[in-house]
Amino acid sequence: MKIRTTATIVFLLLLLFAGIALRLLIARQVDGSITLAIPEQEFVLYRVVPLISALIVGAGLGVSGMGLQVLLRNSLASPWILGLSSGAGLGVMATMYFEHTYGATFVGSESGGAILGAVGTLSLVYILSRRRTGIDPMTMVLVGVVVSVLCGAGIMVLQHAVPMGLRGSFTTWLMGSLPEVESWWKLGTLGGATVFGIALISWWGPTLDAACLSDDEATSVGVNLPRIRTRLFLVSSILAAIGVMLAGPIAFVGLIAPHGARLFLGGSHRSLTIATAIMGACLLVFADDIRQIVDIGSGRLPIGIVTSVIGGVVFLGLLLRNRGRV
Repeated sequence: MKIRTTATIVFLLLLLFAGIALRLLIARQVDGSITLAIPEQEFVLYRVVPLISALIVGAGLGVSGMGLQVLLRNSLASPWILGLSSGAGLGVMATMYFEHTYGATFVGSESGGAILGAVGTLSLVYILSRRRTGIDPMTMVLVGVVVSVLCGAGIMVLQHAVPMGLRGSFTTWLMGSLPEVESWWKLGTLGGATVFGIALISWWGPTLDAACLSDDEATSVGVNLPRIRTRLFLVSSILAAIGVMLAGPIAFVGLIAPHGARLFLGGSHRSLTIATAIMGACLLVFADDIRQIVDIGSGRLPIGIVTSVIGGVVFLGLLLRNRGRV
């Protein structure tokens, strides 16, 4: 089993390196043709920064989705479906609105707004989904969708309230886009926080294995379910918020990556967490590769559109496969 795990992770890493190499080499010529070439030195950063952002966002969203699936014992749970991404987005948009309109300055700025929005939204979903017998997974998914719609409405209200100049920036951000210019300090901080969060969830792997059993079975083997669920709740929220801070609302990566990793690996959550992080990074890097190639006449597609198209099809397949069993 260890040999299979190692071989699977090595394969996923090779796949990720292939996507990275492709992203660094893809170049679009003036006539619209696509070539593979080493970029000139002055253009390297415009490829490296979005690439690093894709690795951080993809890995974080993937593991965030896996943590929520364990937390809810629901294979369809993800940051986007539960409204966490929309809540983080609303927090960011509200911060941007008050800073632009009233000149207010907040500690942490958009970062703090994203984390507060993510934790607040998931808390609301958690509270509204509770019953006397515990959490009903299907109810939580439905509540998450409704809360996501409400957060989306709040975002549209803020978008309508700002001047036209800022409205265009809001629209671009809402589609999901990887930054081409970003401070190394911010990338380093968010990247370090993402690695730390992934390492924590991987370290909790054996506990997560037991937490997937029934409540009585998990408690009988010494698992403190309230504590591990609280930890998953907080770390998953922060990982999703980091993704929103860097790239805006990116849909479905948190749903597809855990399922893809389970197809390759399965088994212990300790190794599954690492595989999910690599799979999430692969998804976003290859999505960025696709958007570099596809041009529908109005420039490159926002990466959020690419992940939504791919993820929507996969989600529909998972929903049909789990019909009657969720």
